[in-house]
Amino acid sequence: MKRQILRRGLALLLTAALVLPLAACGPGDPATVQSRFDAFTEELFLGTMSSDFTSSLYFLEDPAAFGIDRSQMEVSVGTPDTDENFTAAAQQNRALLDTLHRFDRSLLTPEQQDTYDLLEWSCNISAASYEDRFRCYGSYFSNLSGGHTGLLTTLSELQVSSESDLARLPELLESIPPYFDSLIAYTRRQQEEEVLTIDFDSVIEVCDGVVAAGEESTVLQNLLAQAGGLGLPEEEAAAYQAKIRQAFLENFIPAYQAVADALREMQGGFNNEEGLAALPDGQDYYTILFQAATAVDESPEEVYQQAEERLSSAFSRLGGLAFLYPDLYNGWLEGVYETDFAGYEEMLAFLTGAAADFPAVGELRYVIDPIPEDVANSGVAAYFVNPAVDETGPLRIRVNTENTAELRAPGTYMTLAHEGIPGHMYAASLFYQDLASNFRKVLGSQTGYNEGYATYVELHALEYLEGGEIPDPVLEMERLNAEMSYALVTMMDIDVNYYGLSREEFTGQYGSYFAEGFADTYYDLMRLEPTAYLSYYVGWMKIEALKEQAEKALDDAYTDLGFHTALLRSGSVPYFIVERNVQSWIDSLAAPAEAA
Repeated sequence: MKRQILRRGLALLLTAALVLPLAACGPGDPATVQSRFDAFTEELFLGTMSSDFTSSLYFLEDPAAFGIDRSQMEVSVGTPDTDENFTAAAQQNRALLDTLHRFDRSLLTPEQQDTYDLLEWSCNISAASYEDRFRCYGSYFSNLSGGHTGLLTTLSELQVSSESDLARLPELLESIPPYFDSLIAYTRRQQEEEVLTIDFDSVIEVCDGVVAAGEESTVLQNLLAQAGGLGLPEEEAAAYQAKIRQAFLENFIPAYQAVADALREMQGGFNNEEGLAALPDGQDYYTILFQAATAVDESPEEVYQQAEERLSSAFSRLGGLAFLYPDLYNGWLEGVYETDFAGYEEMLAFLTGAAADFPAVGELRYVIDPIPEDVANSGVAAYFVNPAVDETGPLRIRVNTENTAELRAPGTYMTLAHEGIPGHMYAASLFYQDLASNFRKVLGSQTGYNEGYATYVELHALEYLEGGEIPDPVLEMERLNAEMSYALVTMMDIDVNYYGLSREEFTGQYGSYFAEGFADTYYDLMRLEPTAYLSYYVGWMKIEALKEQAEKALDDAYTDLGFHTALLRSGSVPYFIVERNVQSWIDSLAAPAEAA
């Protein structure tokens, strides 16, 4: 899931902003400027990897090959939230933008121009978020992307490949209490300034669960397994495990207890029960979040109108199918229709063969494992673990078996398409093959593109089932129902957080779409996680619109393979770059036809 607070994610991109001398960015011949730009983006990548121990563990299997010595790095799970760090990050953002603008964009290669545009776009959005009036906007304890849940995932997936890295895991655990203390202090300040929006009970429940799990925690078991997996002599491995266990019990557990205790103390104080628009600068902040989450140029008003039109169209088409195929429709409502897949691996094997309308990526090695119950997030059906730039092991997909319990349901198949092939795992593999920049592979990706693309392909993958066990009209019903849901959530998010719909008004407008009593549940989802779902749904709408544009312009010359190639051409980027790639593809096919 995406991070809600812009400055937290962008801080990773700014650590090396001032590394290159300004003279290196001056005018010159194209080859020289291009070489210097490559050096600039590589310094951004290496600067982050050499200053962020955890990111380095994830994205570099062999740090020495990149000139990085992890044994000399400061170890921390995150940058504490302080006024000083906030100001420093804002200054770094300005410095990065200034350095970027010293390059003559016209002399760069097409891929470098994409990187330039991506960095400029990101920095401009970030600059807006650093205004003083937004200092206390954004939650560190949101249900889907909070620090307390994100750390569970991070540490339960962490892998080390050397004894020197293993030796530093206790330090990593020791860094958690001061980091969490800063997040607690920030949350108290939000409450004092009356801009806090939080689900106290949910966060406390997660933290209490961590404390109750104790030494049975998946996090601890994974960290202990790292000591056992390096082939060390038994006594040495046991000594490392003892230190890790002690650091876990003295730091990790107390840190989660401190969060639970602090939030219990705060429960009687201010907590915004409406959307962002109810806060003094909430609508302006939502607009920034909206831009960052969706990566589209359209305003919330324009996107709302598009979603409204898609909802109306999908509703009409679904009604038409219900009229034409009443028995199939009733069976679909009752969940009668299922795929014949016996497991997740079988689904991905089928998708590998079926996705011939996407550019070839070669054979992918992967493992699919369940998300352990004590770190699973009910809002996450599955996730793909982004690989290291020098990855040698299999790619990893994690599935929340609680959310995919009905294995043969079409939704489970769609989830595997979203996370696997032709979704995140496929796209990441393609980008790692095609992009030259390590920065772009790891740090330069854009959530609105990533999730919009994966949502598009999960629906597209329903076409691969046509002519099979599930009747084609039922597959179309499944698709239309998803389209309606996506459009509805988009409208609800904008209504609550941008237009300021009250809980009562929301129930009046949307209550008929839900079972009795569920309107409050959906209202709270929108107010507690503003824009969290828009990366998926607005991006999907943008891709669908581009596809419709291409089909209309090219007619018989249109192919899904051509469209998907254009869609994936630049990697994970804002949609204005995708739009120009799609238009370039359309023009390349339309020009010969016009000449003839």
